[in-house]
Amino acid sequence: MKSYIKKIIDSFRLLNTSIYTGQRLKANLTALTAVSIFTAVLGLALVFMDLITGQRQMLLPAFATLAGGMGCAYLAGIRKYREVAIIIPTAFCLFMFTYYALQGVGEGTGILWSLLLPIGLSYFVSVKYGIFLSVYYTLLFCLLFYSPLRMTMAQYYSDAFLTRFPIIYGSLSIFNAIAMLQYHKSALTENVYTGRLNEEVEKQTRMAKIRADKLDKLSEEMVQTLAVAIDAKDRYTNGHSFRVSWYSIALAGHMRWSEDDLEELNREALLHDIGKIGVPDSVLNKPGKLNDNEYNVIKSHTTVGGNILSRAESLKGAADVARYHHERYDGKGYPEGLAGEDIPRHARVVAIADAYDAMRSDRIYRKGLPAEAIRNELVKGKGKQFDPEFLDFFLELFDEGILDQIARRRSVISDAEREIEESAYNDAS
Repeated sequence: MKSYIKKIIDSFRLLNTSIYTGQRLKANLTALTAVSIFTAVLGLALVFMDLITGQRQMLLPAFATLAGGMGCAYLAGIRKYREVAIIIPTAFCLFMFTYYALQGVGEGTGILWSLLLPIGLSYFVSVKYGIFLSVYYTLLFCLLFYSPLRMTMAQYYSDAFLTRFPIIYGSLSIFNAIAMLQYHKSALTENVYTGRLNEEVEKQTRMAKIRADKLDKLSEEMVQTLAVAIDAKDRYTNGHSFRVSWYSIALAGHMRWSEDDLEELNREALLHDIGKIGVPDSVLNKPGKLNDNEYNVIKSHTTVGGNILSRAESLKGAADVARYHHERYDGKGYPEGLAGEDIPRHARVVAIADAYDAMRSDRIYRKGLPAEAIRNELVKGKGKQFDPEFLDFFLELFDEGILDQIARRRSVISDAEREIEESAYNDAS
Protein backbone atom coordinates (compact mmCIF):
# COMPACT_ATOMS: atom_id res chain seq x y z
CA MET A 1 0.00 0.00 0.00
CA LYS A 2 2.82 2.36 0.94
CA SER A 3 4.63 1.66 -2.32
CA TYR A 4 1.42 2.33 -4.24
CA ILE A 5 0.93 5.64 -2.47
CA LYS A 6 4.59 6.53 -3.11
CA LYS A 7 4.11 5.86 -6.82
CA ILE A 8 1.10 8.17 -6.86
CA ILE A 9 3.06 10.89 -5.04
CA ASP A 10 6.02 10.48 -7.38
CA SER A 11 3.70 10.64 -10.37
CA PHE A 12 2.23 13.91 -9.19
CA ARG A 13 5.72 15.29 -8.52
CA LEU A 14 6.50 14.69 -12.17
CA LEU A 15 3.79 17.18 -13.03
CA ASN A 16 6.09 19.99 -11.88
CA THR A 17 8.47 19.10 -14.73
CA SER A 18 7.31 20.84 -17.89
CA ILE A 19 6.94 18.75 -21.02
CA TYR A 20 7.00 21.83 -23.22
CA THR A 21 10.52 22.30 -24.54
CA GLY A 22 12.06 22.71 -27.98
CA GLN A 23 9.76 21.95 -30.89
CA ARG A 24 6.97 20.80 -28.54
CA LEU A 25 7.01 24.26 -26.91
CA LYS A 26 6.78 26.00 -30.28
CA ALA A 27 3.94 23.73 -31.39
CA ASN A 28 2.09 24.25 -28.09
CA LEU A 29 2.41 28.04 -28.27
CA THR A 30 1.00 27.93 -31.80
CA ALA A 31 -1.92 25.70 -30.74
CA LEU A 32 -2.56 27.76 -27.61
CA THR A 33 -2.60 30.94 -29.66
CA ALA A 34 -5.03 29.45 -32.17
CA VAL A 35 -7.38 28.22 -29.43
CA SER A 36 -7.16 31.60 -27.69
CA ILE A 37 -8.08 33.46 -30.87
CA PHE A 38 -11.02 31.10 -31.41
CA THR A 39 -12.07 31.70 -27.79
CA ALA A 40 -11.88 35.48 -28.25
CA VAL A 41 -14.01 35.27 -31.41
CA LEU A 42 -16.49 33.04 -29.56
CA GLY A 43 -16.58 35.53 -26.67
CA LEU A 44 -17.30 38.39 -29.06
CA ALA A 45 -20.11 36.40 -30.67
CA LEU A 46 -21.58 35.59 -27.24
CA VAL A 47 -21.51 39.27 -26.25
CA PHE A 48 -23.53 40.24 -29.33
CA MET A 49 -25.88 37.29 -28.85
CA ASP A 50 -26.53 38.14 -25.20
CA LEU A 51 -27.15 41.80 -26.03
CA ILE A 52 -29.59 40.87 -28.78
CA THR A 53 -31.48 38.25 -26.72
CA GLY A 54 -31.42 40.35 -23.56
CA GLN A 55 -29.68 37.66 -21.44
CA ARG A 56 -27.88 40.15 -19.22
CA GLN A 57 -26.74 37.51 -16.71
CA MET A 58 -24.67 35.94 -19.47
CA LEU A 59 -22.76 39.13 -20.36
CA LEU A 60 -20.16 38.72 -17.59
CA PRO A 61 -18.93 35.30 -18.75
CA ALA A 62 -19.19 36.43 -22.39
CA PHE A 63 -16.97 39.46 -21.76
CA ALA A 64 -14.65 37.30 -19.66
CA THR A 65 -14.39 34.85 -22.59
CA LEU A 66 -13.51 37.69 -24.97
CA ALA A 67 -10.92 39.28 -22.64
CA GLY A 68 -9.38 35.95 -21.65
CA GLY A 69 -9.01 34.83 -25.25
CA MET A 70 -7.39 38.10 -26.31
CA GLY A 71 -5.03 38.16 -23.32
CA CYS A 72 -3.90 34.57 -23.75
CA ALA A 73 -3.42 35.02 -27.51
CA TYR A 74 -1.24 38.09 -26.89
CA LEU A 75 0.91 36.45 -24.21
CA ALA A 76 1.30 33.13 -26.04
CA GLY A 77 1.42 34.29 -29.65
CA ILE A 78 3.30 37.58 -29.42
CA ARG A 79 5.23 37.68 -26.13
CA LYS A 80 5.83 33.89 -25.96
CA TYR A 81 5.20 33.99 -22.20
CA ARG A 82 3.69 30.54 -21.90
CA GLU A 83 3.84 30.23 -18.10
CA VAL A 84 2.01 33.54 -17.74
CA ALA A 85 -0.40 32.87 -20.60
CA ILE A 86 -1.70 29.58 -19.15
CA ILE A 87 -2.81 31.28 -15.95
CA ILE A 88 -5.57 33.08 -17.90
CA PRO A 89 -7.49 30.01 -19.18
CA THR A 90 -6.99 28.25 -15.83
CA ALA A 91 -8.42 31.20 -13.87
CA PHE A 92 -11.21 31.61 -16.42
CA CYS A 93 -12.27 27.98 -16.15
CA LEU A 94 -12.04 28.10 -12.35
CA PHE A 95 -14.14 31.18 -11.75
CA MET A 96 -16.45 31.39 -14.74
CA PHE A 97 -17.76 27.86 -14.50
CA THR A 98 -18.20 28.25 -10.77
CA TYR A 99 -20.38 31.19 -11.68
CA TYR A 100 -22.22 29.02 -14.21
CA ALA A 101 -22.95 26.40 -11.59
CA LEU A 102 -24.10 28.84 -8.94
CA GLN A 103 -26.29 30.87 -11.30
CA GLY A 104 -27.75 27.94 -13.16
CA VAL A 105 -26.79 29.62 -16.42
CA GLY A 106 -28.58 28.25 -19.46
CA GLU A 107 -31.13 26.56 -17.18
CA GLY A 108 -28.39 24.42 -15.72
CA THR A 109 -26.86 23.20 -18.97
CA GLY A 110 -23.89 25.60 -18.65
CA ILE A 111 -22.01 23.29 -16.29
CA LEU A 112 -22.01 20.53 -18.90
CA TRP A 113 -19.07 22.35 -20.48
CA SER A 114 -17.07 21.42 -17.39
CA LEU A 115 -16.99 17.82 -18.72
CA LEU A 116 -14.69 18.91 -21.54
CA LEU A 117 -12.65 21.63 -19.89
CA PRO A 118 -10.17 19.55 -17.83
CA ILE A 119 -9.19 17.45 -20.86
CA GLY A 120 -8.67 20.51 -23.03
CA LEU A 121 -6.82 22.29 -20.25
CA SER A 122 -4.57 19.27 -19.69
CA TYR A 123 -3.58 19.12 -23.34
CA PHE A 124 -3.22 22.79 -24.25
CA VAL A 125 -2.26 24.31 -20.89
CA SER A 126 -0.92 21.91 -18.26
CA VAL A 127 -1.70 18.40 -17.04
CA LYS A 128 -1.23 19.67 -13.50
CA TYR A 129 -3.79 22.44 -13.97
CA GLY A 130 -6.16 20.07 -15.77
CA ILE A 131 -6.11 17.56 -12.90
CA PHE A 132 -6.45 20.38 -10.37
CA LEU A 133 -9.50 21.66 -12.23
CA SER A 134 -11.04 18.15 -12.31
CA VAL A 135 -10.63 17.79 -8.54
CA TYR A 136 -11.95 21.30 -7.93
CA TYR A 137 -15.08 20.75 -10.03
CA THR A 138 -15.73 17.38 -8.38
CA LEU A 139 -15.57 18.93 -4.91
CA LEU A 140 -17.66 21.91 -6.04
CA PHE A 141 -20.44 19.72 -7.43
CA CYS A 142 -20.39 17.54 -4.31
CA LEU A 143 -20.69 20.67 -2.18
CA LEU A 144 -23.52 22.14 -4.23
CA PHE A 145 -25.52 18.94 -4.83
CA TYR A 146 -24.93 16.89 -1.65
CA SER A 147 -25.14 19.64 0.96
CA PRO A 148 -27.96 21.90 2.17
CA LEU A 149 -27.22 24.01 -0.91
CA ARG A 150 -29.03 21.26 -2.85
CA MET A 151 -32.32 23.02 -2.12
CA THR A 152 -31.09 26.16 -3.90
CA MET A 153 -29.68 24.17 -6.83
CA ALA A 154 -32.97 22.29 -7.22
CA GLN A 155 -34.49 25.29 -9.02
CA TYR A 156 -31.95 24.85 -11.84
CA TYR A 157 -31.30 21.10 -11.96
CA SER A 158 -33.47 17.99 -11.85
CA ASP A 159 -33.30 15.65 -8.86
CA ALA A 160 -31.73 12.86 -10.92
CA PHE A 161 -29.11 15.28 -12.23
CA LEU A 162 -28.30 16.49 -8.71
CA THR A 163 -27.81 12.92 -7.54
CA ARG A 164 -25.85 11.47 -10.43
CA PHE A 165 -23.77 14.29 -11.88
CA PRO A 166 -21.12 14.50 -9.10
CA ILE A 167 -20.60 10.72 -9.31
CA ILE A 168 -20.28 10.82 -13.10
CA TYR A 169 -18.00 13.82 -12.93
CA GLY A 170 -15.83 12.26 -10.21
CA SER A 171 -15.39 9.10 -12.33
CA LEU A 172 -14.52 11.19 -15.36
CA SER A 173 -11.98 13.12 -13.26
CA ILE A 174 -10.25 9.88 -12.25
CA PHE A 175 -10.11 8.66 -15.86
CA ASN A 176 -8.82 12.06 -16.99
CA ALA A 177 -6.14 12.13 -14.27
CA ILE A 178 -4.88 8.63 -15.15
CA ALA A 179 -4.86 9.33 -18.90
CA MET A 180 -3.20 12.71 -18.52
CA LEU A 181 -0.55 11.36 -16.13
CA GLN A 182 0.35 8.70 -18.69
CA TYR A 183 0.46 11.35 -21.40
CA HIS A 184 2.72 13.52 -19.23
CA LYS A 185 5.07 10.63 -18.42
CA SER A 186 5.34 9.57 -22.06
CA ALA A 187 6.03 13.17 -23.09
CA LEU A 188 8.77 13.47 -20.45
CA THR A 189 10.30 10.19 -21.63
CA GLU A 190 10.21 11.47 -25.20
CA ASN A 191 11.86 14.73 -24.09
CA VAL A 192 14.61 12.81 -22.28
CA TYR A 193 15.19 10.59 -25.31
CA THR A 194 15.15 13.58 -27.65
CA GLY A 195 17.51 15.48 -25.36
CA ARG A 196 19.97 12.59 -25.28
CA LEU A 197 19.68 12.19 -29.02
CA ASN A 198 20.32 15.91 -29.53
CA GLU A 199 23.30 15.77 -27.16
CA GLU A 200 24.72 12.84 -29.10
CA VAL A 201 24.13 14.64 -32.40
CA GLU A 202 25.82 17.76 -31.03
CA LYS A 203 28.70 15.66 -29.69
CA GLN A 204 29.18 13.92 -33.03
CA THR A 205 28.86 17.27 -34.82
CA ARG A 206 31.54 18.79 -32.59
CA MET A 207 33.81 15.79 -33.19
CA ALA A 208 33.19 15.99 -36.94
CA LYS A 209 34.01 19.70 -36.88
CA ILE A 210 37.21 19.04 -34.92
CA ARG A 211 38.21 16.37 -37.44
CA ALA A 212 37.32 18.68 -40.32
CA ASP A 213 39.32 21.52 -38.75
CA LYS A 214 42.29 19.19 -38.31
CA LEU A 215 42.03 18.09 -41.92
CA ASP A 216 41.74 21.71 -43.08
CA LYS A 217 44.76 22.64 -40.99
CA LEU A 218 46.69 19.65 -42.30
CA SER A 219 45.71 20.55 -45.85
CA GLU A 220 46.76 24.16 -45.34
CA GLU A 221 50.06 23.12 -43.77
CA MET A 222 50.73 20.71 -46.64
CA VAL A 223 50.03 23.41 -49.22
CA GLN A 224 52.33 25.85 -47.41
CA THR A 225 55.02 23.18 -47.09
CA LEU A 226 54.81 22.52 -50.82
CA ALA A 227 55.02 26.26 -51.49
CA VAL A 228 58.16 26.49 -49.33
CA ALA A 229 59.66 23.52 -51.17
CA ILE A 230 58.89 25.15 -54.53
CA ASP A 231 60.43 28.48 -53.56
CA ALA A 232 63.48 26.76 -52.06
CA LYS A 233 64.52 25.72 -55.57
CA ASP A 234 65.64 29.30 -56.19
CA ARG A 235 67.12 31.52 -53.45
CA TYR A 236 66.43 34.59 -55.55
CA THR A 237 62.71 33.92 -55.69
CA ASN A 238 62.42 32.59 -52.14
CA GLY A 239 58.97 33.51 -50.79
CA HIS A 240 57.60 34.14 -54.30
CA SER A 241 54.65 31.75 -53.92
CA PHE A 242 53.57 33.39 -50.67
CA ARG A 243 53.86 36.90 -52.10
CA VAL A 244 51.85 35.94 -55.18
CA SER A 245 49.21 34.52 -52.84
CA TRP A 246 49.07 37.75 -50.82
CA TYR A 247 48.79 39.96 -53.91
CA SER A 248 46.17 37.66 -55.45
CA ILE A 249 44.05 37.73 -52.30
CA ALA A 250 44.36 41.51 -52.13
CA LEU A 251 43.19 41.84 -55.73
CA ALA A 252 40.31 39.38 -55.40
CA GLY A 253 39.27 40.98 -52.11
CA HIS A 254 39.29 44.41 -53.77
CA MET A 255 36.95 42.97 -56.41
CA ARG A 256 34.71 41.71 -53.56
CA TRP A 257 34.99 38.02 -54.31
CA SER A 258 33.37 35.64 -51.85
CA GLU A 259 35.17 34.18 -48.84
CA ASP A 260 35.06 30.73 -50.46
CA ASP A 261 36.72 32.13 -53.58
CA LEU A 262 39.42 33.80 -51.49
CA GLU A 263 40.18 30.58 -49.62
CA GLU A 264 40.46 28.62 -52.86
CA LEU A 265 42.53 31.32 -54.51
CA ASN A 266 44.96 31.34 -51.59
CA ARG A 267 45.72 27.63 -52.03
CA GLU A 268 45.86 27.91 -55.80
CA ALA A 269 48.28 30.83 -55.78
CA LEU A 270 50.58 29.09 -53.31
CA LEU A 271 50.81 26.10 -55.66
CA HIS A 272 50.90 27.95 -58.99
CA ASP A 273 54.60 27.16 -59.57
CA ILE A 274 54.58 23.58 -58.28
CA GLY A 275 55.67 22.38 -61.73
CA LYS A 276 59.11 23.97 -61.14
CA ILE A 277 59.87 20.97 -58.94
CA GLY A 278 60.46 19.11 -62.20
CA VAL A 279 62.74 21.80 -63.68
CA PRO A 280 66.49 21.12 -63.29
CA ASP A 281 68.32 23.59 -61.03
CA SER A 282 70.86 24.18 -63.79
CA VAL A 283 68.09 25.65 -65.93
CA LEU A 284 66.08 27.30 -63.19
CA ASN A 285 69.07 29.12 -61.67
CA LYS A 286 71.05 29.80 -64.86
CA PRO A 287 72.53 33.31 -64.58
CA GLY A 288 72.73 33.93 -68.30
CA LYS A 289 70.24 33.94 -71.16
CA LEU A 290 68.33 30.72 -71.75
CA ASN A 291 68.52 28.97 -75.10
CA ASP A 292 65.39 27.72 -76.84
CA ASN A 293 65.53 24.24 -75.33
CA GLU A 294 66.05 25.62 -71.82
CA TYR A 295 63.23 28.10 -72.29
CA ASN A 296 60.92 25.27 -73.35
CA VAL A 297 61.92 23.34 -70.23
CA ILE A 298 61.02 26.37 -68.09
CA LYS A 299 57.69 26.73 -69.91
CA SER A 300 56.90 23.08 -69.25
CA HIS A 301 56.45 23.81 -65.52
CA THR A 302 52.87 24.89 -66.27
CA THR A 303 51.94 21.56 -67.84
CA VAL A 304 53.87 19.57 -65.25
CA GLY A 305 52.21 21.49 -62.42
CA GLY A 306 48.75 21.03 -63.90
CA ASN A 307 49.33 17.29 -64.28
CA ILE A 308 50.61 16.92 -60.72
CA LEU A 309 47.63 18.72 -59.16
CA SER A 310 45.02 17.19 -61.47
CA ARG A 311 45.41 13.93 -59.57
CA ALA A 312 43.64 15.51 -56.56
CA GLU A 313 39.95 16.23 -57.15
CA SER A 314 39.91 18.84 -54.37
CA LEU A 315 42.75 20.72 -56.10
CA LYS A 316 41.18 20.91 -59.56
CA GLY A 317 41.15 24.72 -59.37
CA ALA A 318 44.81 24.73 -58.35
CA ALA A 319 45.59 22.49 -61.31
CA ASP A 320 43.96 25.03 -63.66
CA VAL A 321 45.90 27.92 -62.11
CA ALA A 322 49.20 26.00 -62.31
CA ARG A 323 48.52 25.12 -65.96
CA TYR A 324 47.15 28.46 -67.21
CA HIS A 325 48.77 31.27 -65.18
CA HIS A 326 51.12 32.02 -68.12
CA GLU A 327 48.34 32.26 -70.68
CA ARG A 328 47.88 35.75 -72.12
CA TYR A 329 44.63 37.64 -72.54
CA ASP A 330 45.42 38.11 -76.26
CA GLY A 331 45.93 34.36 -76.75
CA LYS A 332 49.70 34.49 -77.22
CA GLY A 333 50.61 32.75 -73.98
CA TYR A 334 51.33 29.14 -73.15
CA PRO A 335 50.80 26.20 -72.88
CA GLU A 336 47.51 26.15 -74.86
CA GLY A 337 47.15 29.68 -76.20
CA LEU A 338 43.86 30.36 -74.42
CA ALA A 339 42.49 33.90 -74.76
CA GLY A 340 40.15 36.23 -72.88
CA GLU A 341 37.64 34.69 -70.54
CA ASP A 342 38.51 31.20 -71.76
CA ILE A 343 41.37 31.50 -69.28
CA PRO A 344 40.06 30.55 -65.78
CA ARG A 345 39.48 33.75 -63.81
CA HIS A 346 41.62 32.59 -60.87
CA ALA A 347 44.50 32.04 -63.30
CA ARG A 348 43.98 35.58 -64.68
CA VAL A 349 44.32 37.00 -61.17
CA VAL A 350 47.43 34.96 -60.37
CA ALA A 351 48.98 35.96 -63.72
CA ILE A 352 48.91 39.64 -62.69
CA ALA A 353 50.21 38.96 -59.17
CA ASP A 354 52.90 36.62 -60.53
CA ALA A 355 54.14 39.17 -63.10
CA TYR A 356 54.13 41.98 -60.52
CA ASP A 357 56.22 40.01 -58.02
CA ALA A 358 58.58 38.82 -60.76
CA MET A 359 59.28 42.43 -61.78
CA ARG A 360 59.56 43.65 -58.22
CA SER A 361 61.92 40.91 -57.00
CA ASP A 362 65.66 40.61 -57.46
CA ARG A 363 66.67 37.86 -59.83
CA ILE A 364 69.98 36.12 -60.42
CA TYR A 365 70.43 38.06 -63.66
CA ARG A 366 69.01 41.49 -62.61
CA LYS A 367 67.80 43.68 -59.77
CA GLY A 368 64.13 44.31 -59.09
CA LEU A 369 62.57 47.05 -61.24
CA PRO A 370 61.58 50.45 -59.78
CA ALA A 371 57.89 51.14 -59.11
CA GLU A 372 57.42 53.44 -62.11
CA ALA A 373 58.89 50.90 -64.52
CA ILE A 374 56.70 48.12 -63.03
CA ARG A 375 53.57 50.24 -63.47
CA ASN A 376 54.48 51.06 -67.07
CA GLU A 377 54.98 47.39 -67.88
CA LEU A 378 51.65 46.48 -66.30
CA VAL A 379 49.85 49.16 -68.30
CA LYS A 380 51.56 47.97 -71.52
CA GLY A 381 50.18 44.50 -70.85
CA LYS A 382 46.57 45.66 -70.37
CA GLY A 383 44.31 43.70 -72.69
CA LYS A 384 47.37 41.90 -74.09
CA GLN A 385 49.01 39.94 -71.32
CA PHE A 386 46.51 40.77 -68.58
CA ASP A 387 42.75 40.87 -68.14
CA PRO A 388 42.00 44.62 -68.55
CA GLU A 389 39.27 44.72 -65.89
CA PHE A 390 41.33 42.84 -63.31
CA LEU A 391 44.38 44.98 -64.09
CA ASP A 392 42.44 48.20 -63.43
CA PHE A 393 41.58 46.95 -59.95
CA PHE A 394 45.21 45.90 -59.42
CA LEU A 395 46.48 49.33 -60.48
CA GLU A 396 44.16 50.91 -57.91
CA LEU A 397 45.90 48.85 -55.22
CA PHE A 398 49.26 49.77 -56.74
CA ASP A 399 48.54 53.52 -56.80
CA GLU A 400 47.15 53.52 -53.26
CA GLY A 401 50.35 51.90 -51.98
CA ILE A 402 48.51 48.85 -50.68
CA LEU A 403 50.76 46.41 -52.51
CA ASP A 404 53.85 48.00 -50.96
CA GLN A 405 52.22 47.81 -47.55
CA ILE A 406 51.52 44.12 -48.05
CA ALA A 407 55.08 43.47 -49.16
CA ARG A 408 56.58 45.34 -46.18
CA ARG A 409 54.19 43.90 -43.62
CA ARG A 410 54.47 40.34 -44.79
CA SER A 411 57.91 40.18 -46.36
CA VAL A 412 59.08 38.11 -43.40
CA ILE A 413 56.47 35.43 -42.79
CA SER A 414 57.80 34.59 -39.34
CA ASP A 415 61.14 33.62 -37.86
CA ALA A 416 59.99 30.02 -37.58
CA GLU A 417 58.84 29.86 -41.19
CA ARG A 418 62.03 31.51 -42.36
CA GLU A 419 63.96 28.73 -40.65
CA ILE A 420 61.77 26.20 -42.45
CA GLU A 421 62.52 27.88 -45.79
CA GLU A 422 66.28 27.92 -45.12
CA SER A 423 66.18 24.29 -44.09
CA ALA A 424 64.18 23.35 -47.17
CA TYR A 425 66.63 25.20 -49.40
CA ASN A 426 69.62 23.48 -47.84
CA ASP A 427 67.93 20.09 -48.25
CA ALA A 428 67.17 20.88 -51.89
CA SER A 429 70.78 21.89 -52.44
